[in-house]
Amino acid sequence: MTTHPARTAHPIQLMLPGQAAAPDGPIDPFMMYVLHHGFRRDLADFAASVPVTPIDDAGTWRALAQRWTMFGHALHHHHTGEDLELWPLLLERCDSTEQAVLEAMEAEHDEIDPLLEECAAGFARMTDHADAATRTALADALRRAEEVLGRHLAHEETDAIAIVQRRMTLQDWNAFEEKMAKRAGLAETLRTCPLMAKGLQGPDRDAVYARLPAPLRLMIRLGGPRFRRLDGRAFYYTTRADHRPPGAHRASERPMTSR
Repeated sequence: MTTHPARTAHPIQLMLPGQAAAPDGPIDPFMMYVLHHGFRRDLADFAASVPVTPIDDAGTWRALAQRWTMFGHALHHHHTGEDLELWPLLLERCDSTEQAVLEAMEAEHDEIDPLLEECAAGFARMTDHADAATRTALADALRRAEEVLGRHLAHEETDAIAIVQRRMTLQDWNAFEEKMAKRAGLAETLRTCPLMAKGLQGPDRDAVYARLPAPLRLMIRLGGPRFRRLDGRAFYYTTRADHRPPGAHRASERPMTSR
């Protein structure tokens, strides 16, 4: 009887809307893809909301600023973890071509950071002293951030994750994700993890929830109501453009000094 070597079964890779690639391999980096989906979606939501949010609606600008802080913390945690934990491990195992890709990952993070700071400053100014020029500048910064981050995420999904699949073991990846979870901490995870689930529908949502560990599903459920209240308030003018949020007034309905 002829025997054949057993084949290593690779997991079915997750492919979400907007994602550039999902390289095949022994590791299932689904959480990376879920976070990328959330980052893309958030920046698109901010870019759509800022131009249509009335300048004098101070309550919505406060909510947008708070929601931006949540987004910024999540993205900063993600990029910092990659720079400190993931890329250094891979660099030790890579050839020169792969090293160039990973060095580009860090350089792209450095390109993104000033744009995020520019957006944060714009939201702060709109909260304190809103005006049309600041809103226009903020909308422009968000469009640039959306383009630069989108290009980086596509590069990471296409080339960097392919290196992960070639150079890391499943044990390596599990250890990396454990370190990322410890860096975030329980309170931050509870506050921001509902961000991951927003916008997932139908088969995409089913595929993600089938992979999520039970404790994380519980935190998404527990943190969901608070997240949805803030999210709905921040993005009110794009989610329900024909209505006004509670407490919001047209400029003609309140004094200019009411902020």
